[in-house]
Amino acid sequence: MNEKYLCPVCGHDGLEEEAFDENGVGSYDSCDCCGFEYGFSEDHEVGLGYIVTPKEMLDAAFQLYRKKWIENGAIVAHPEYYPKKFQENGNVKKEILLKQLQRLDLDLDNLEFLMDE
Repeated sequence: MNEKYLCPVCGHDGLEEEAFDENGVGSYDSCDCCGFEYGFSEDHEVGLGYIVTPKEMLDAAFQLYRKKWIENGAIVAHPEYYPKKFQENGNVKKEILLKQLQRLDLDLDNLEFLMDE
């Protein structure tokens, strides 16, 4: 049985390998759900002001990417690989998104719009 790993951005539990090693080096794989590419997105898609994002700033990069991704509708990055039953009109279903985010032990109080439906 292949072990699956969590995406540190969206909580999807479908990664074939860990997103980052213990030194903060990314796998250069990307999440089928949110599209974050570990080793690339934190440096090129998140504006923290670093050429190479330091390990201690990865959580901030995840948070910024996550916020933008959710605000844009939580669009499924690779719908052909992400479970169809978790999708609705090209987006992650709200109840699935909430379950995924809960896996990350985040404070979800500021995501009240997800709880409304």
